Amino acid sequence: MTVDDLPEGLLNRISRAADIVKGCSQFRVISHYDADGISSAGIVSSVLLREGKSFQVTMAKSLEREMVSRLGGEGHECIVFSDMGSGLLTELERLDAKVVVLDHHRPSKDSNGVVHINPHLWDIDGMTGASASAVCMLLAVTVNPENWHLLPLAFAGVAGDRQDIKDLSGLNAWLMEEGVSRNMAEVRGRSLVPSGPLSVMTKRFDPYIKGVSGCPEGTASLLEGMGLVPKERGDDLDDAGRRKLQSLLVLRLLEQGIEPETLDELSGKRYFFPAWDMDSGEMASLLDACGRMGEEGTGLSLTLGDKTALKRARELRNDYIDDVLEALDGVEDGIQVMENIQHFRNEKTNLSGVVCGITMQYLADRTRPTLVLAEKGGKIRVSSRATFGILEMGVDLSEALKVGAEKVGGHGGGHAIASGATLPLGREREFLETVDYVVGEQKKGKGRQIISR
Repeated sequence: MTVDDLPEGLLNRISRAADIVKGCSQFRVISHYDADGISSAGIVSSVLLREGKSFQVTMAKSLEREMVSRLGGEGHECIVFSDMGSGLLTELERLDAKVVVLDHHRPSKDSNGVVHINPHLWDIDGMTGASASAVCMLLAVTVNPENWHLLPLAFAGVAGDRQDIKDLSGLNAWLMEEGVSRNMAEVRGRSLVPSGPLSVMTKRFDPYIKGVSGCPEGTASLLEGMGLVPKERGDDLDDAGRRKLQSLLVLRLLEQGIEPETLDELSGKRYFFPAWDMDSGEMASLLDACGRMGEEGTGLSLTLGDKTALKRARELRNDYIDDVLEALDGVEDGIQVMENIQHFRNEKTNLSGVVCGITMQYLADRTRPTLVLAEKGGKIRVSSRATFGILEMGVDLSEALKVGAEKVGGHGGGHAIASGATLPLGREREFLETVDYVVGEQKKGKGRQIISR
């Protein structure tokens, strides 16, 4: 696969963005605060630094119309939106600045007023075949081929959005092929057995193993049954010992009701980058922890090679894991099941996405999409997750949450498998009923058409 195999329209649009990068001198960069967003901002920042440009970066949890309005009054020469922007193109077109959007969430339209780069426009699925960081990476090497060293950041975003759990496709696949050919990346196998101390299984929520994750006593008991102790290292086990422990962990997950599809994902491929001495999953976990714990700046510094930031990111990841495991404790008892969806409340909005995802994958009914609702700033923030099996039923959470939120005066969107919404406080029940109805209609075969009642 060569660059010529990528869609011509995508390459032409990327070239337009590259010309803007080279031609402007002052930039405002707005990006999402998760691993994909931070890695995207890191790639864009590195490109601008190499080109000698002046810029300021802000990481945001969502792009609101109020923020766009404020940006319009700040007098910027160029504004770059990464991992966001495709949902507010009409508002971005009104900005008195050159605007570049590097996104991968399904757009409702294209734009002639901004340089809008979204893989969906060229039949590349932004949910599975191109993270925002991958789009930013394509821009980076178009601006200057010397930017290939940024590839590990692109795959931190790929892993952060779980686009690495199946075989790579689309833009992601092209980037990895280039990385392997340049001896920058290695494709390795996954294992449930940690390479370091076996005690780390206690501090792990993906996979979430009941009685082991968040439970030191349970971990010790499981290992004791094999004649092992938590301080032993997975790398020190012989092949027979590793296979035995792997089989035991698989058995525990099967007893928990995990689908074979999930087990396939857990035993698939991982992508290792020697320059960083870590794989993309570990890099993603560090960046995600920085964003979720409110230290996006630490994450951005990490992408720029700051060793102090790496140490701090590891500390944040430990705290983040503890917080997620605490939030997951008791979630099962709080799940409320409707005809077509299930939902629960979460007090920490910064953890809603990951808690929803782990609940969907390991704790909830896998035949119904899972929604988590959290109150913040007088509004209700919603995160939702599905599985590929649910998508095969015809479900599209991006459309369902968009319809449900707009019905109550809010807004929503994202990916078919993972989406979000913001709605007025007190309108939750009407929103949930609408989403439940829309999902039911989607399963009947009405697909993505907008449904009104």
